[in-house]
Amino acid sequence: MENPLVQALKVYDRLMDDTVKDLLSIIRYESLPKNTELLKFDQIARNMYFIEKGLARVYYYQDGKDVTDYFAIDGQFIGAVPSFFTQEPSYKAIQLLEDSHLYYFSSTGFEACCDHHHDLERATRKLMGFGLVQEQQRIESLRFHSAKERYENMERQYPGITNRCPLQYIASYIGTTPVSISRIRAGLQ
Repeated sequence: MENPLVQALKVYDRLMDDTVKDLLSIIRYESLPKNTELLKFDQIARNMYFIEKGLARVYYYQDGKDVTDYFAIDGQFIGAVPSFFTQEPSYKAIQLLEDSHLYYFSSTGFEACCDHHHDLERATRKLMGFGLVQEQQRIESLRFHSAKERYENMERQYPGITNRCPLQYIASYIGTTPVSISRIRAGLQ
């Protein structure tokens, strides 16, 4: 069975056998418990994670409020992307919301691998483009859609999350309150 992180990258472009071999040499696996902080505030993001099974969130504080920036659920990547690429301290943190099975690689190992394998560079560029489109859609959603529409979009992007994630993080993510989420859920049933 092929490594799930490699499979996820192959969705974006074909990877040569020697690329996969070198990529596998830098990938690590861990099974970690709920509430583990993968990255703390003001740390440099040295790793990018792939959630094989589990749930995580990237969050920050604004005016003393905990704000969920985005989630990763089974089969998705998560990391403090600006810090990962700039190697500067992150103002965001990453928290596991469930016991999770993770694959990850370091920024230095990944950069070295990309330097030698342009097919990996190309797949990564396409993955980053996909991520950029998702982020643009999220910004537009926050600006132009109702809380109900944002909730429905979240359910499509993160299938099953509403049964797995604390209500306050869902509310924070879509920019509303837990009370509003309860009303939205009542209206959808």
